[in-house]
Amino acid sequence: MLIHLILCACVASVYLIGVSHYFNTLKTPLSTNYTLMHGISAFLVIVSIYWSVSALKCQVERILDVMFPSEPTTELTELKELPATFSECDDNQSLLNLVLNVLNQIVPTHDLTILKKEIKGSNYCVVAKHSKSADSQLHHVLTSNDPLIESLANNPRPIVINKVSKGIHSSAYQSLIHLRDELNLSLLIPIFSNQQIYGLILLGPPCKTQGWDYQTTAVLFNLGAQIGNHFRTLELEALVELRCAELKQRNQQLEKAHIEKRNLLTSFSHEIRNPLNGIINISQLLAEEKGLTNTQSELINYLISCKQHLEQLIIPTLDYSSLEAGIYNCTEESFDVNVIIKGLIAMHSKQAARKGLQLNCDLTEVTHTWFGPVTPLRQILINLISNAIKFTGSGSVKLQLSYKQHEDNINATFSVKDSGSGIALNQQDAIFRPLSSGSLNKKNQPGSGVGLSISRRIAQTLHGTLRLKNPGAVSGSVFELTLPFKLGTAINVNTRRNKTQAVLNQKCVLLADDMDFNRYAYRILLERMGATVVEVSNGEQALEKLQSEKFDVVILDINMPVKSGIEVAQEYFLISTDNHPLFIAYSALTDTETVKNCLSAGFSHFIEKPLTADKLSSLFNSKKDKSCPPQGSLLDYLGGENADKVAQLELRYRRSYTQGLTELVQVTKRRDQSAIRSCVHKLRGLACLQKNPNVMKTLDEITLLIAANTAPDEYTQLINQLTTYVTDNPVPISN
Repeated sequence: MLIHLILCACVASVYLIGVSHYFNTLKTPLSTNYTLMHGISAFLVIVSIYWSVSALKCQVERILDVMFPSEPTTELTELKELPATFSECDDNQSLLNLVLNVLNQIVPTHDLTILKKEIKGSNYCVVAKHSKSADSQLHHVLTSNDPLIESLANNPRPIVINKVSKGIHSSAYQSLIHLRDELNLSLLIPIFSNQQIYGLILLGPPCKTQGWDYQTTAVLFNLGAQIGNHFRTLELEALVELRCAELKQRNQQLEKAHIEKRNLLTSFSHEIRNPLNGIINISQLLAEEKGLTNTQSELINYLISCKQHLEQLIIPTLDYSSLEAGIYNCTEESFDVNVIIKGLIAMHSKQAARKGLQLNCDLTEVTHTWFGPVTPLRQILINLISNAIKFTGSGSVKLQLSYKQHEDNINATFSVKDSGSGIALNQQDAIFRPLSSGSLNKKNQPGSGVGLSISRRIAQTLHGTLRLKNPGAVSGSVFELTLPFKLGTAINVNTRRNKTQAVLNQKCVLLADDMDFNRYAYRILLERMGATVVEVSNGEQALEKLQSEKFDVVILDINMPVKSGIEVAQEYFLISTDNHPLFIAYSALTDTETVKNCLSAGFSHFIEKPLTADKLSSLFNSKKDKSCPPQGSLLDYLGGENADKVAQLELRYRRSYTQGLTELVQVTKRRDQSAIRSCVHKLRGLACLQKNPNVMKTLDEITLLIAANTAPDEYTQLINQLTTYVTDNPVPISN
């Protein structure tokens, strides 16, 4: 700038000399004052013209650069492509070292310093440098409160210090001057992303005299932004990993809590049901006593009434809690839907008669059995019919069935209609919420208020629906249940119940079961179906028979001593490569894991105990040729109409049951958990033959307690209950 002023003064001096000479030739020389005035005026005019021309030149060059941008040099192109290599760097320090090396080769300066914000704290320290300055000069520290950092965070931009005027904030200007004086700084590039400053790139004066050009400054500014974006991405990835780890830990905690909830429900259900069953049995025994006084009879009646009330409150609540915890397992079976409907009407006939109500149903013509979850179907319909009778003062309750068939799929709709007072429109949603019966139960009739909620949850679990069909009706309510089923076997009313087609004719069958009575009953069934049966009592014997003899069908119980059914299949398929017999697994355990393990071991089919003619026929025969499945227990089916045969089967069944129960009592005293589990499984297989719901229910409770690692003393009472069921008559499971 001083040189430019000296040049302007020289030009003004030349002008002044010329003017003085001109006036001297005219013999009118200028006075000293006029000469000085002309000199100052000339100097000022020349300076003004010089700066005006310079400013105009800069503006024209900038406009030309915008309108006709020149191609970047090879060095700038390399600098633009540098961010594409960031992903190859292992960490932030290696990335900054890479940037420093490239800048050192391309940017026309010998002074390069990169400052980065520390992870902890607000300081910025030197992380990479290529400078002639001493370390003490380069180790300049900035804080996040520095006005310059705040200014860059609000408005990220490259700063050429020599072109900065005092128009910016004075404190930020002082920071720039301090950096320039201490580090010989010429250009400052922020490393930023999302208005957050991660660091600074400091460059000394350029080697060329013309200063920093616009293109180089723009490329360097973009580089700083790309480095900041890379740092921001790494921050977000680290945050995502942290959140994923937290979610994983939270999920593990939830799974643990879910398991604890299941175990608590299992234990609580057992603890509640045991005294409840005791109250039921004791009250019934007391009611049957002779010679009771009127007061005693009245007290016993109160006791029975309280017992019934307690049942209606607690059992549905436990069922609802189990559904909330995801504890709901049901098996699918073949059934005649009209038989189910008739049974439900008969079950509730006394309840309706006590209130003077007519209870009837409309049967629909059905030519085939259906296959699906019949037990949940009964449970929901029992709840709907009981509610309809409970809240209907006079008139009738009617159960109707309609269905649509598409190939082998059945979409059935069950409607329960009553002539009660109806349900208001504003209560339509409330009745399906738990603990909402109080608003509807105007007569304070007993109930937990979760029946409809449980029923809807079960229907949804089975991919069906339960809804109030006529909301807001002033009289009468219609509840509509829709559930999907599969088409089963053809129903032939002229076929005797125990008639079995010989679908296994001329087939050699290996039957393996460790229960003597099971083998006895199943051998009779298989021989009726035309098979030649070879029996074995454990897995090792089954494997020996498979290795020495040829069979068409192999039916293996899963839980057997010495070798399990799965182990037999696995070892057989390891040594045999072709002409395999058909392997069928059967067990009283029907959980998904057991079925999956069986199929993975090589079994072609899995059958839930007991073996029945319809289950086997479905494997060997077409749908049109299937026989009508037995509706009662397998013992009745095998005995047919021969009373002596039925009595013989029942006697042998009781002996086998008693023997298994004696063994269970013995291993319980020894506290042998493995042996207890095995004995319970055997008894469960026997109970499947008779279809005694009391035995099945008690064995289920013992199984759950064993799974929860409960001490044997806790279920000794349940084992004692099993002894009272050995002479019970089999009743439908729904009862």
